[in-house]
Amino acid sequence: CIYIKMGFVLGVNGVVTFKNCNLKDILAKIPLGNIILETDSPYLAPVPYRGKINSSKNIPVIAEFLAKELEQNVNGIEKITEENTKSLFTRLK
Repeated sequence: CIYIKMGFVLGVNGVVTFKNCNLKDILAKIPLGNIILETDSPYLAPVPYRGKINSSKNIPVIAEFLAKELEQNVNGIEKITEENTKSLFTRLK
């Protein structure tokens, strides 16, 4: 994707856990260095909380789902996406 090559990051939220979401296929092709986790709070809570009020407490649910889909260690996903988020906000200063 041209935007990833330009250094943009992709925010992944609870939608990725939805049954018919095709984002999982795209994420398999994007380096983890270009992914951050977010919530779109108060909307779009991940499965199994779909339909309920979303909050940042659901970030670990998204990380676990992503780790399973990408066959990665959840701690690694959490660490990389946290560093990506810190880097993003550092660049915005």
